[in-house]
Amino acid sequence: MNSRYSVLAKISLQIGLLIMLWWIGSLIQKLFQLPIPAGVIGLFLVLLGLLSGTFKLNWIKSGSDFILSELVLFFVPCVVGLMNYKVLFLSEGLQLITAVVLGTVCVMLATVYTVHLCFKLEQWLQHTLRFGKGNSKSESLS
Repeated sequence: MNSRYSVLAKISLQIGLLIMLWWIGSLIQKLFQLPIPAGVIGLFLVLLGLLSGTFKLNWIKSGSDFILSELVLFFVPCVVGLMNYKVLFLSEGLQLITAVVLGTVCVMLATVYTVHLCFKLEQWLQHTLRFGKGNSKSESLS
């Protein structure tokens, strides 16, 4: 029973840290009047913190895993709110669905190509570091 409370406390603290970073992102957005959402700025703060070693991945892993596992619940209020626009869906529903589907496909394709290019870059870097820059084998991956 004690371990259940410690896991709950750990997740709560980690979510608190993520909320704090989002809040700092919100302050940065308002202070500099940026057109970037506070959540995106907060994600960059998380990335900078992880890359710089300011905090470690295990400080936010359980909290972020919990948020991702319950992500569907965060969209329920949005879907319920859409029911107020029944007339809009009846008149423009096909266009809205087409835009959402095409947008999703574009995002998925962009993600696939980005991951593919990053994987190729990682392979090239490992190969270059292993065999040296002037070696003809390192140029064969291009």
